[in-house]
Parts: sequence; structure tokens; C-alpha cells
Amino acid sequence: MFSITSSRAVPGKVMAGALAALTLALAGCANNPGVGTTSTQSVGQASTVYQGTVTSVRSVTIKPDRSLIGTATGAVLGGLAGSELGGGDKAQTAGAIGGAVLGGVAGNAAGKGLGTKQGYAYVVRFSNGEVKEIIQGADLYIAPGTQVDIIAGADGWKLIPRGGY
Repeated sequence: MFSITSSRAVPGKVMAGALAALTLALAGCANNPGVGTTSTQSVGQASTVYQGTVTSVRSVTIKPDRSLIGTATGAVLGGLAGSELGGGDKAQTAGAIGGAVLGGVAGNAAGKGLGTKQGYAYVVRFSNGEVKEIIQGADLYIAPGTQVDIIAGADGWKLIPRGGY
């Protein structure tokens, strides 16, 4: 018995594999909201430094609002998979549209899961008496009672123990 393969099935599978690899590579480049990380936009920019004391700390989970990479990749892969369903052009088009929608939803959820990170929420009493909560990645733990430099810059707010880390 002979097997007939659609001329677009093989390129579709190659494209699906390439997009999956791209998604995993880009997920590894996801931004880390830690104190030791900076963005290119902050290079050369002045930041304001305040002083204060950490009064309390709690663990938090930092989750992204959405994943554009996951959504786009899921939509493309879902569209490719959906287009393989059905025998006629209309059925393949409907399958592609349905697959793209379902794939986009699933890809967004998966991308958000990959972008989830652990962090700490610090309550800080500034030297002027003001109190704020500042959340940052878990690359540095600062114990309550520690005096800190509070940096307000292009990357948001960051805490560093006075004297460095």
C-alpha cells in the first residue's frame, strides 16, 4: 500500500518544529526582575537613590500578564495542525482558524507559566518616614532590619543592602 503525503504537510511540520524551538529559546531570554539585572534602556540613565530600612518581607510569585510569544507560537502551530483536518478546502480553512484560536489560548497559558518567577515583597520605611512595598526577584534576600539603598530608575525600584551585596 502506498501512502500519499500532502505537499504542505512536511513543510508545515518543519515550520512547527522551528517555531517550537524558537519559543523555547526566547522563553530562556525572559526578563528576570532581580536586583542584578538591568535593561539596555537604563544604561547611561541617572537613578535616584533613597535610604531606608526593611521592616518586613514575604515570598511572592511574579507572573506575567500575558505571553505574546506563547500566544503567537500557539496560534501558528494550532493553525497548522487544524489545517490538516478535513478533506476539502473549506474544512481545512475552518480547521486552521479553530486551531489557531485554540492554539493561541493554550500558547498564552504555557508562555505565562514559563515566565513565572519567584520573588520577595519588601516593606521598607524610608528615612523620611514614608513606607512603601517594593517587589523584586529572588536573586537576593534582604532580612528585616537591614538598612538599604532604594534605587528608583528606568528599570523600576530596586533594593540593595547598604554597602552592596
